[in-house]
Amino acid sequence: MTKRHLKRLSAPRSWKIERKAHTWVVRPKPGGHSLKDSLPMLHILRGMLGYADNRREAKRILNEGKVLVDGKVVKDIKRGVGLMDVIEIPVTKQRFVVVVDRSGVLTLKEIKTTEAKSKLLSIANKSIVKGGRVQLNFHDGRNMLVDSETAGKYGVHDTVTLSFKDQSIKHHVKYEAGALVFVTRGSHRGEIATIKEINKIRSPMPNVVTLEKDGNTFRTIEDYVFVVGKDKPLLSVMK
Repeated sequence: MTKRHLKRLSAPRSWKIERKAHTWVVRPKPGGHSLKDSLPMLHILRGMLGYADNRREAKRILNEGKVLVDGKVVKDIKRGVGLMDVIEIPVTKQRFVVVVDRSGVLTLKEIKTTEAKSKLLSIANKSIVKGGRVQLNFHDGRNMLVDSETAGKYGVHDTVTLSFKDQSIKHHVKYEAGALVFVTRGSHRGEIATIKEINKIRSPMPNVVTLEKDGNTFRTIEDYVFVVGKDKPLLSVMK
């Protein structure tokens, strides 16, 4: 049975919360993002955006359909919101994307109206399903079937832009040398860099990526990078 609450002292370090002011914090429901990679909607409305002073006010805001996540109305205060999810509040004309800052904390960055119509998705893996079709599995838990003829162009760690209007792929950026990436973990988390080299390791150890930023190079594992563009970032806040 899933626990309903979480002690603040035990909450993931990726959450920016006051840990000693209160004992408990709401636990996000299981979803596409892991616990440490997602924030409960209640905390976003009350603790981060300041739209609600308490749980009751947050519930009323959601029940009135005033908050959208990835283009869909959300009414659950325990809905987990994670990396690259898009939050929209039409009443205030504010739109945000969830990113990781340099302290490793999940935070919100305000984005443009046009940028809130789609979402960046990283391909976590590919699988073959019944009928021989190929399924793309994304970092936020969603899946998409693609024709076997076009499946070959998509690779693990590639990034696509998904349109909320028709749920179709609008852009595709390869995970390769020259691509711009957002570092999500490690000592360089929260930074934008360019892939200089991808080092394939023939062992159980993860592949290592050499990145370059401002003339300096550093290395990290490939699971810590999220492709965000080629010549320039697909999101203006990724600078």
